Amino acid sequence: MYTIHLHNLRFNGFHGLYAAEKLLGNEFEVQLSIQVDASPAQTNEEPSLDYVQAYAIIQECMDQPTPLLEELAMTIARRLLNKFPNASKVHIALFKLHPPIPAFQGKVGVEFDVDRSNS
Repeated sequence: MYTIHLHNLRFNGFHGLYAAEKLLGNEFEVQLSIQVDASPAQTNEEPSLDYVQAYAIIQECMDQPTPLLEELAMTIARRLLNKFPNASKVHIALFKLHPPIPAFQGKVGVEFDVDRSNS
């Protein structure tokens, strides 16, 4: 077993509950780790999990406005597990970098571990 990491991914999106978030958008950060069951027959020319395809799934999800970060993070994790049968677990953290909170410094977000048994 090994882990593939896609960290510090930045996206602009229109996720949130408030009208201004849906109109103006926000900047988001994704931290993702995927545990993969290594195949003994795997060669250097055949990756067991293509991180380019994984990034494409994340980008597609981030392009779809979603009211709740929780829903968005779970959708990303489930889609990755569905796409890659040898992925056993996804750890995802999703952050909104400029939340609509007056004088707020920092970021807000959600974090999940999703494996095949709870996806």
